[in-house]
Amino acid sequence: MKKILFILTIYFYLTAQSFAQKTGDCSSVKVAPEIKFSTSYGDLQYDFGKTTQTITQIAARIGNKERSAFATGLATITVDNEYVLGTKAVSLFPQKGYCVIPEKINVYVGFSDPVIYISRELKKNSCQYNLVMLHEKTHQRINKTALDYFVPYFQFAASKIGYELKPLYIESLDEINAVTNKMTLEFTRRFDKVLAIFKKELAVEQGKLDNQANYMIEDDICRNFNAKHFRR
Repeated sequence: MKKILFILTIYFYLTAQSFAQKTGDCSSVKVAPEIKFSTSYGDLQYDFGKTTQTITQIAARIGNKERSAFATGLATITVDNEYVLGTKAVSLFPQKGYCVIPEKINVYVGFSDPVIYISRELKKNSCQYNLVMLHEKTHQRINKTALDYFVPYFQFAASKIGYELKPLYIESLDEINAVTNKMTLEFTRRFDKVLAIFKKELAVEQGKLDNQANYMIEDDICRNFNAKHFRR
């Protein structure tokens, strides 16, 4: 579930700087916001109480395609993001008005609600049970590894976008909330494109596990195991 939080933390520093510029021109005001990035893997939970039918319905609801019409195991996760932008207003004294610049940007990208579902119809410690468990744990490891890989890119993108936000002119401090909101929307629009790349690449990596070739290998593991250990 996507979450975007607009918290307008406003810092008013009315500096008595004289710029060689016309009223309303903020082009010479330096933009160097402090960028703080945070993330989380979430708290992994296990659910062993649901039937295969219920797990299949959950998989269908979130668009997850497992190996067949019935899912005996499933790994789910939610990608969350949150952007908090704070601004400051710089006085254009002796000219009229202010330049609003981003001063601090807090960016969060992480996971919430990671869950592994294992059907209660699987016999515990059977080959299929253990294989399904390994399969779903691998999905969650892929999630964690992908997030770790992308963190430096998220940090770089947040800094680049933050530094490229243009100062905006206002005549009155009453306008600062609207301008801060406008800056937040611009940051959101650009950073969400980076987030979309992450989600796409995450799906590609998960697809390397969920494919017919790998399913056949997994099926052979339990088929061979059962043939060896349960011969009549």
